[in-house]
Amino acid sequence: MTTNLPSHKPASRLPVMDTADRIRSGRESARSVAERTLARADAVDPAVRSLVWRDDAATLAAADAVDAALARGADLPPFAGVPITVKDTFAVAGQPWTRGSLAIDETPATTTDLLPAAAFAAGFVQVGRAATPELAMTTSCESPRSGVTHNPWDLGRSPGGSSGGPAAAVAAGIVPVALASDGGGSLRVPAAFCGLVGLKPGRGLLPQRVQGWEGGATEGVVTRTVRETAAVVTHLAAPDPLAWSRGAAAPDYLAALDDPPGPLRVGLLTRSWDPRIQVDAACVAAAEDVAAVLRAAGHTVVALDAAAEGAELMDLYPDVVIPAWLRQVPLDHPGRLQPYIHRVMAQADALGAADYVRGAVRLRALARDVTATLFRGADVVVTPTTATRVPEVGVVLNELTRAAPTRDAVVYERTLAFTTVPSVLGTPALTLPAHLDGDGLPLGTQLVAPQGGEALLLRLGQVLERHYAWDLRRPPHHAGDA
Repeated sequence: MTTNLPSHKPASRLPVMDTADRIRSGRESARSVAERTLARADAVDPAVRSLVWRDDAATLAAADAVDAALARGADLPPFAGVPITVKDTFAVAGQPWTRGSLAIDETPATTTDLLPAAAFAAGFVQVGRAATPELAMTTSCESPRSGVTHNPWDLGRSPGGSSGGPAAAVAAGIVPVALASDGGGSLRVPAAFCGLVGLKPGRGLLPQRVQGWEGGATEGVVTRTVRETAAVVTHLAAPDPLAWSRGAAAPDYLAALDDPPGPLRVGLLTRSWDPRIQVDAACVAAAEDVAAVLRAAGHTVVALDAAAEGAELMDLYPDVVIPAWLRQVPLDHPGRLQPYIHRVMAQADALGAADYVRGAVRLRALARDVTATLFRGADVVVTPTTATRVPEVGVVLNELTRAAPTRDAVVYERTLAFTTVPSVLGTPALTLPAHLDGDGLPLGTQLVAPQGGEALLLRLGQVLERHYAWDLRRPPHHAGDA
């Protein structure tokens, strides 16, 4: 099945910063941008189904407030009037917060999570809530509450998950940027499948009230370009004085973006962290080509083998940490959960408190060992983002319906083969849409750096974007757009 979406001018044709500049300079009103965004959603989202909740009146009111502030000469925040969508896992006061589940009522949230609050303070105008699978628990985007989200590159394919709705909204040209989250690949996998740039920041860079999943769950954004990602993350990364661990202010990632880094040791890892998981040859070839481009740019490329401890990490994390954290989610109707989520929660019920602590301590010790091994001979590591090409809609969910997440859920495990370990390590990881496969669908390649290495990843990403020019690509349905 291929895309056959209506031709309609994408609201996000202009980059994030250009849209903000047009509004600030008066060349376009924030209301005009919002109206164009909502029209784009009306035209394409019935087929894509990236948005699960909209309040168009609130969107237009927020845009009108930007125009009024500009008219009275007030200072505008950096992204005033730029449309953004928020993943349904984020709480925003006054909005339903169901997390894609029929087990949670549509009772409005009473507080706003820190990252959307930072986005609104930076001037972004929210355009709805974006789809997630139930409780963000898989790498597809099919929810019993909101249905199936489709990949704008091919409506028969999955956009990935769990941030499938945010990625699909950006790829479909509804918004230029979306808030997403990543606990094991939930941001990077959809970015890879939808042809986007996706940065999983290192632990603690962006504000979170609670760093879930033993610090493996972080939050970030998906955009089309490295430059947009650098600009947005710079402005959302203000230190949180109330956090348990307060980091220093983030550098201006945009300012140094065009300075290519000096000679680096680039590690190339194309075997999964768990040797039982097979890697698609096209995914390997894409990562090897990225490494070759970096070699031609003057960097030294060395082949790496996955640390032996990686396979144990990939068992401990989903067997101990994730079930226990999932179990504490408040549910109004537990009996309405999908069967595979019931099975994950049953894993938590079988754990004692000491079992959990023992597993968490082991996880952290292993993470230190893997980090030391991974970066002993490399400044940055290149891997495929996933070990599979973009799967068809339904494949991953059907696997999980048949059995709990195990190595027998072949495609599901391949989606996470390279993303889970960087989440556990807490290191930054950046997926880049450098290639298209033989079907014309995106193939992502991942760069991983030590803690604090976001600037390095973005600078390398800019070098690669200039080479591959993915910023000029659009899904096929954009071909007729003016």
